[in-house]
Amino acid sequence: MITGLSAVLIVCGVLFFTAGTAALIRFPDIRSQVHVLTKADNLGPGLIMVGAAVYLGSWSSAALLAIAWVLILGQASVSAHALTALGPRSTTSLAPLTAPAPPPRWAKWGSARTVSKPGTARTAGEPRAPGTSEPRRPAP
Repeated sequence: MITGLSAVLIVCGVLFFTAGTAALIRFPDIRSQVHVLTKADNLGPGLIMVGAAVYLGSWSSAALLAIAWVLILGQASVSAHALTALGPRSTTSLAPLTAPAPPPRWAKWGSARTVSKPGTARTAGEPRAPGTSEPRRPAP
């Protein structure tokens, strides 16, 4: 009975680790990847260590496993904080590279599209005079 309970707890912990790894590959940005990894890496070792403590049946072993789990929780939070602090400066993701996204629908219009303003017709690429919306005209 105790062996079966500990086996179920250990298998559940391994499944949480596996789900965290799958999410690391699947999620697009660093913040969501770190979020799911910290959740999976906090619960996974907890279940594995509870399963090991049940299997060993010793209070001293359970206390040592609990101390190890608390240290793992601390390391996970510190490393997650350090990784997310680097996130905005870094454009790399832990997700696999994919094909670039197609350009938005409005990109086909280009930069020379007409800007409508009452009384004028000019293009968006035309330089403007500073402080006005009028196009810059060459000096005569």
